Amino acid sequence: MKFLAVMGHQESRPKVRELFRKYQVSMFSSMDIRGCNCEKKGGEVQSWWPADQTLGIYSSLCFAIVDDHKAEAIMLELEKSPITVEGDFPARAFLMNVEKTA
Repeated sequence: MKFLAVMGHQESRPKVRELFRKYQVSMFSSMDIRGCNCEKKGGEVQSWWPADQTLGIYSSLCFAIVDDHKAEAIMLELEKSPITVEGDFPARAFLMNVEKTA
């Protein structure tokens, strides 16, 4: 068994769901992520944003526990055909062994 997680822009979530459906992964979870880029390197200041905070970055994380063969097939498809929105910043997939379930 594998823990498969796919993280990308919020707009990529429907494409990840399509991919899961294609491989008959019917039980999965998803969550919104609000992150930030905390580096203050000469970025353009936005007049509507507080000067001591950085702009939020909105992402989505979809994850499931799947059989090894499904996990490998999904990872292979993501390597061949990355999920992107507007061609930049493809979704990233993470695959981890599930040691034990209860």
